[in-house]
Amino acid sequence: MINVLIVDDEPLARKELRRVLSTADDITIIGECSNAIDAVGVINREKPDVVFLDIQMPRVSGIEMLSMLDHEKMPHIVFLTAYDEYAVQAFEQHAFDYLLKPVNQARLDKTLQRLRRDREPQKIGLLPGASQLRQIPCFGQHHVQLLRMEEVECVASGVSGVSVIATDGSERPTDLPLHILQDRTPLLRCHRQYLVNVDCIEKIKFLENGLAEIITKRGNTIPVSRRFLPQIKDRLGIL
Repeated sequence: MINVLIVDDEPLARKELRRVLSTADDITIIGECSNAIDAVGVINREKPDVVFLDIQMPRVSGIEMLSMLDHEKMPHIVFLTAYDEYAVQAFEQHAFDYLLKPVNQARLDKTLQRLRRDREPQKIGLLPGASQLRQIPCFGQHHVQLLRMEEVECVASGVSGVSVIATDGSERPTDLPLHILQDRTPLLRCHRQYLVNVDCIEKIKFLENGLAEIITKRGNTIPVSRRFLPQIKDRLGIL
């Protein structure tokens, strides 16, 4: 069976795609998402084989969403678009395929035939500049908030998951793992459980045994491990 996730902000488009996919006996639709933020969490948890992904969505586009995923564990991406020009972007992204809306059954069948032949994890390339996240999706009660990098003091990983500590003192969970945030944001790794915004550092306190602590401008303390202390000092110009 091929497990499929549908991501599209238009309810009618999701309904129509579900209808045409239902004609295939080996397709299981594991869920639908109306936005890219929710889709990141579902992809991380459910690990679908294929994501049918709308390119044009509010707040975070389908292409931007790819920057939030682990490219070592990427499902096949089939872009959905109402415009031919986005097909060029799709192939620059090395998308597995693209479909024009409204989805044609014969064209979809060709995509499904290719998916049945090629079950290896997809290799994704990024458009210039697309690899850097401009904002971090965070979850509150009944809402999602996109925090800009200048609003982030640090990111911490704990038993309950990854949390973003904002410059206003609030703390919000995110579905993005630390290694994704380390690779695709300006945040600097200072500890195996922490990333820090360099602009929020007030001072560094050096401890015994090669350890240190970062004191932020808000007065918070963030641990620094021996492994990451040299790059912290280098970034701050400390000899």
